[in-house]
Amino acid sequence: MKKYINYAILIFAAITISYSCTPPLEGVQFKFPDAVTGSSIIVQYSQANDNVGEVPNTMNVRIGGKDSSKVVDSFNKKVYKPKNGIMILALKPGTVASAASPIKFSIITESEGYLKEITPIEITSNDEQKVIIKITKIATPPEGTTVIQKAEDADNTGKTTKAIQITTPALAGSSHNATLSINAGITIKDAVGSPVAGKLNVVLVQVDPKKSSVIVNKQQAGMKVVDKNDNAIPNFSINPISAVSAEISNESSQKVKTFSAPIEIKFQFGVGTKNSAGQDIKEGDVLSFASYDEDAKTLKYEGTSTVKKNGNVLEFVASVNHLTEFYCGDLLSECSNLKLNVLSDPLYVGETIHTTVVDNSGRVLFNESHGLGTTLNCKLFVQGQIGGNAPTSSNITVTTKSITGKTLFTKTLNISCANVNAVTNVDVALISPINYVKITINPKCDNGFAFKIGDVQAAADLKDGKGYTSIGVLKATADNKLVAQSTLLNRGEKYNFMFNLGGIWYYQNDLWIDNSAELNSNFSLPSFLCK
Repeated sequence: MKKYINYAILIFAAITISYSCTPPLEGVQFKFPDAVTGSSIIVQYSQANDNVGEVPNTMNVRIGGKDSSKVVDSFNKKVYKPKNGIMILALKPGTVASAASPIKFSIITESEGYLKEITPIEITSNDEQKVIIKITKIATPPEGTTVIQKAEDADNTGKTTKAIQITTPALAGSSHNATLSINAGITIKDAVGSPVAGKLNVVLVQVDPKKSSVIVNKQQAGMKVVDKNDNAIPNFSINPISAVSAEISNESSQKVKTFSAPIEIKFQFGVGTKNSAGQDIKEGDVLSFASYDEDAKTLKYEGTSTVKKNGNVLEFVASVNHLTEFYCGDLLSECSNLKLNVLSDPLYVGETIHTTVVDNSGRVLFNESHGLGTTLNCKLFVQGQIGGNAPTSSNITVTTKSITGKTLFTKTLNISCANVNAVTNVDVALISPINYVKITINPKCDNGFAFKIGDVQAAADLKDGKGYTSIGVLKATADNKLVAQSTLLNRGEKYNFMFNLGGIWYYQNDLWIDNSAELNSNFSLPSFLCK
């Protein structure tokens, strides 16, 4: 589930760098490679599991897809190498992106011991972009998640050469797992109907639905809701009992989407697992099955199946002809609409925030990263008829956190379900941070000449074991200084900084932020950037 949001331009300016072998000069005007004058894309890698530490330096990155030829690095070349988890891409000079003519490509990331990540990107303007890619270490996935990856084969016509079966390990503290089964001789195709041939990478990920975004989140504007025959139907929702994501790709990074014959998804869960009404699920119960295709933004109601008992576990088996995210559970009824108005606050310039909406049963209704000054919409659902009584209200909790995990806003609400067309407005008013820091940088060259400088991007090592994190944009002022505001840095601490000058990375270590919450620094420019 890859997200990207508009971000500021890519060049990192430094803070008090001095080079013994590169004397600074005066009278500078920055000159950047042609590639970075167009649409710039800052790619930031992080671990899917926050406890794993920094991302590996051995990641192999490729660009694929329809418009891969239009994507270059910051030197207008085809070298894609992350440095400390950050990689800068750009559209090839002269490339124009628009909503009517988007640039589509994929970032393919591979590393030993990690799941292969294929991140689809769509650029609809030449504004600067930020892409966050989370990589998953197979041995230590995020809490509430189990993963398995397996190599298989298809012949040159896209037919499976043998039966494929892959089963996730059981979720921690439960007997929940899932199995994907594909018969031999089935033709597999990508989203445009082309056969997927060669060596296959088969991935199955199971997620505890109470610890992850679930299908209720997908009810958003622009999403298609269809039945298993792709006919449009009114909105529905499902309370997942089990959730699994299946992906198959080949060495050319084609993703499998459809099959020439049905394949099987089997969910297993322990006796005593409860439905959304709090009742034990038992053999003979009928549960619903749904899928969500993120690439096509399509929520599909696949139908129902009957629960069977197999020893000490319950099984739910469904047949499908495509791959995506799958859910089994009980259907929910629409309750109300929630409109979250996230107020724009200058204290949070340069910071991405994350808002979660959870109902009183612990089900996640909304779970998204976004910018400030935005309006977020989600639907609230309850189980329709429980014991013959329709629920009249639903309790929810709205929480917004910063990128560092600090809670900025939280509020519990009781939402009326009397009118499904009702809209509840909530103003998300962020609290003033105690670690609000102002950064001022004064770039200098040797001879005292005035120079012009554009906006600059900066990153800092937050000493949290995750490597360098973007701290936002340093804005150019009329008197040729660079200023920024950040809530990611703490007063009274030292940080290592990382900067990009004309596409080349520079570092400055142990810069002190005093207790006045200001960092003022003179920055001596390297000679090659002065003239």
